[in-house]
Parts: sequence; C-alpha cells; structure tokens
Amino acid sequence: MLTAVKRRLHYGWVIFLLTFSNLTVEGGSKNVQSVFLVALRDHFRSSVAFTASIFSASGLFGAFIAPVLGVILDRYGPRVLFPIAGCFILVGWLASSMVSEVWQLFIFYSVIATVGQVGISSFSATATLAPWFPRSRGVALGMADAGNPAGQAIVVPLAQLIVSTLGWQWAFRIFGVIFFILVAVPNLLFQKRAPENWDNRAVAGSESAEGEDLPVVAAAGPVAVEGPVQSSVGEVLREPAVWLLLGARAVNSVGNHMTMVHILAFLFLAGYGEIQAALAIGIAGLLGIGGRPATGLLSDIIGREIVYTIGMAMSVAAVILVLFLSAGGAWWVLVVFVALNGLSDGISGLLIGAKAADLYPPRMLGKVMGMMEVGRGIGIGLGPILAGLLFDLQGDYFLAFLISAGLTTASVFLMWGVRLTARSRNQRAEQN
Repeated sequence: MLTAVKRRLHYGWVIFLLTFSNLTVEGGSKNVQSVFLVALRDHFRSSVAFTASIFSASGLFGAFIAPVLGVILDRYGPRVLFPIAGCFILVGWLASSMVSEVWQLFIFYSVIATVGQVGISSFSATATLAPWFPRSRGVALGMADAGNPAGQAIVVPLAQLIVSTLGWQWAFRIFGVIFFILVAVPNLLFQKRAPENWDNRAVAGSESAEGEDLPVVAAAGPVAVEGPVQSSVGEVLREPAVWLLLGARAVNSVGNHMTMVHILAFLFLAGYGEIQAALAIGIAGLLGIGGRPATGLLSDIIGREIVYTIGMAMSVAAVILVLFLSAGGAWWVLVVFVALNGLSDGISGLLIGAKAADLYPPRMLGKVMGMMEVGRGIGIGLGPILAGLLFDLQGDYFLAFLISAGLTTASVFLMWGVRLTARSRNQRAEQN
C-alpha cells in the first residue's frame, strides 16, 4: 500500500505546485497593469498612449527574449532559470518604485522586470509541467494555470487598495518582494526536470505512469501526439502548425491586451467606482480558478479546437456587452461581464500551449513554447498602445474594443487551421 501511495504522489505534483505558484505571480504581475496604467498616467500627467507604451515595450521586449529564455530552459533547466527570474522581478519592481521620470520605467519595468516575468510565464510552465503528465496534460495544465486568475483575484483589488492609500510606489515595493519570495525560494529548493524517458514510459502505461492521479483520457483522445517527432529546431520552424499557433497566439493576445490593460479606465469612464471595478476584475479571476481546470479537462475529452471556439465566443460576448450596455454603471452588466470574462480569460494561452505539447516532444517544448511566447509578446506590445492611441484620437474606447473582438474571432480560425494542417501532414505521412 505504501508503494502505491508513493506512486500516486509522484514528483510531478511538486512540480505542479511550483508551477501554480509561478503562474500566480504571472497572473498578478500581468493583470495589475490596469491599476498602474491609471496611477502612472495621473502621477506623471502623460497621455494614455504614452503610459500604455510602458507595458507595450515590456511585451515587445518579452517577445524577443522569450526564445532565448526557452533555449536556457532547455539547456540548464527550470531550477536555474526560475530563481534567476525571481531576482529580475525583485530588482525591476523595486527600481520601478523609485523612478522620478516616466522614461525610467522603460528600463526598470519594460526590460529588467520583464525578463523575470517572461521567465516564469505560461510558456515555461507548459514546457516544465507537461512532460510530467503526458496522458492528461490538458487538465494538469488547466489546474496549474488556475494560478493565473488566482493572482488576478488577489493582486488587482489589493494593488488598487494600496495605490489608493499608500501610492503606486509602495505597490511596486510590496509586490516586488512578495513575487521574489514566491518564485525564487521554492524553485531553487524543489524544482527539477522530468526524467528524459518519463513521457514515453507514461504513455506506454508502465508502472511510473500510475503516478498520474488524473483522468486518463488522452490515450485515444484528441491529445495523443498528432504530428511527427521533430529532431531539430529548424524542422520545427518549418512546420506550418508552428506558425499557425504563433499567429493564433499573437492576434488573440493583441485583442486581449487592447481591453484588459485598459479595462479599469474604461469602467471608470462608464460610471463604476475604483474599488468596485477592481473588485469585479478580482472576482473574474476567482471564476477563472475553476474555469481553467474545467477548460483543460474538456479539451482532453472533446478537443482543443472546440473548447477554444466556445471560450473565445464568451470572450467576444463579454467585450460587446460592456461596450454597448455599460453606460451609466449598470450593475447587471458588470455581473455578466465578470462571469463571461472570468470563465474565458486566459484559456487561449492554455489551449494553444496544450496543442503545442500535443504536437512536439518534451525535449523541444522550451524552444517551441518560446516561439508561442513571441506571439503573446507581440500582443502585449501592440495591444495596450494601439488602444491608447485610439482613445487619445477618439476620446473613448469604442473602436479599440470593437477591434479587440474582431481579432479574438480571427484567432479561432487560425486554431482550426492548426488541426487541418496536422491532419493533412499525417495523411501524407501515411501515404508515404
């Protein structure tokens, strides 16, 4: 019996807890940008577009640095990368709290802190965790990714409270230290790679695989490996599926960051109070804690593309709802928005990452997911500043939010293109 218990509690669950913690930090650091946008704009008396460009620059730099971090992850492992990332977050956030000119944030936040935040983001989480749960990676990644909305639920309202009472400088200091402790210390002590042959042993159903205390649905379901095993990065980059996944990640990320970085400013203009709006975003994060594991499980059973389509439809509905019906601060609009947004936010990265893990072997996931992070970085880079420019030109967020909904819809077609490409490749391989 003791042997059976040990098998069920295999080390993958330690990696799961570390991944959950890392993604909690990512969710907090990413979603708190909407709080800092308003605070920094008012403090430095700058335009919305220029203030948003701090976060856009972070996204663009993250897009370039992600493939490099992916190579470091593959070569040196998460036990090296993640503690270093925690140090970058600490230095970047503490330095950001001491700036006297807004341009200094482009160095301390957009570059230094970004290295740390990208290092522990969803791309590295997928590459680190997926090999430990090969037969049920969708639900495992979904459960771990619940850390992202957990961070949103905790950090956004707390940060708004700190900014309103102590100032944005103290928010940077407090969370910089907390994020460092959550990332650097536990990963240095407990993080490690999956054994090289773990994925193959688990899929084969050997004794080691019995450690997965998760629903086993992938053996004949949609998460079985759909593509050929690649032997080099060059071959991966020549795969159309990689570029379709990258495109889906990019257009969805642009649309998402056009709204989410500016959502508090939008809600303030619509007539909602500061704490009321911040609490609503936090509650949406709470819903995501349950929504993401459910999304991962459903994608294991009925397919990544179907669940992705449903989730993006909910995301578009949330944007359209607040865009046309939130004037005057109607409470029911905020409630429905919270429900739709909470259940759909973040599942794009989850399902695109799971799809990439379906197609490519564990030894290459760091590089492949680094490419996916380029798409996310493009979105973080373009989304906030594009929405800010449109606001400065028009005086409202109508066109920005409408474009966001269109880009989210476009990502659905790209996701289905991945499925068709993989199926076509498999048919050609069978004929040969």
